[in-house]
Amino acid sequence: MPTKRKSTTKVPASGKLPDWITNHFEDSLNSHETLMQIVHISERGIGVLRGIPKAVKVLAEVKGENDDPSSAKRLEQAEKEAALAVAEIEKGFPVLHGLAVVALWSWLEHFVKGLIALWLLHRREAINVAAVQKLRVKLGDYLQLQKAEQAHFLVELLEQELASPLKRGANRFESLLEPFGLSGALPDGCAQKLFELQQVRNVLAHRNGRADRRLRAECPWLKLKLNQPVHVTREMLHAYSSATGEFLLTLLYRVGDAYGTNLRVKSEKAPNPSLKPTATGKPVAAA
Repeated sequence: MPTKRKSTTKVPASGKLPDWITNHFEDSLNSHETLMQIVHISERGIGVLRGIPKAVKVLAEVKGENDDPSSAKRLEQAEKEAALAVAEIEKGFPVLHGLAVVALWSWLEHFVKGLIALWLLHRREAINVAAVQKLRVKLGDYLQLQKAEQAHFLVELLEQELASPLKRGANRFESLLEPFGLSGALPDGCAQKLFELQQVRNVLAHRNGRADRRLRAECPWLKLKLNQPVHVTREMLHAYSSATGEFLLTLLYRVGDAYGTNLRVKSEKAPNPSLKPTATGKPVAAA
């Protein structure tokens, strides 16, 4: 069990959040935006592939290389890629969006677990919460780690103790946040979308992307048939992106509460352009 220490961390009188918090949220927001931008760029890039075979053929004719084996091979490859691109476009980019869903859930896990590790590292009273004090730690393993590694080590143990990975939707994260007073209500519709994101992600990652009985039972509104391929549409992905963004913003508000500052009021005045919420509640970096 971690050694109990007297708390020496004090909430700043000004209610200002420390840099280690704002940096984590800023880095997480940036990685979230980068993921969605990569998806957008990839969609455009796949679209470009449709015109490549014609360009390859015209260049071969101009250079008099129509009968050249290497040109024929290049054209064949370009045609295969163009056919795949057309199929993806017609279906709404299911493969690309599916990969993005898996990445988005991983991002959410990294964001929350990273925040808790930082909370344990910088707020010394966090080590005294009951859930952490109950952990069984092998001191030989624990003491060999650097302080930051120790914090992540405790988060992993806490996950196991609380069985957080087995919980569904937002509860998977709220169970980790609750011992530190960082859990709470989510905006309307956010919890349901995070739940759907998790269920769809599980099918994509573990069921070869085909609907199983659990997904059909848990998300009947998707109206899927058993063993039907789960195609993540652009609208679905954007809804998941918005929900994860709302979760980030809501957690930032909760952290602000812990430091005695109401960020809900401040966000309306947008004092920090890098964490300005949109009309949907998803924070985006200002242009």
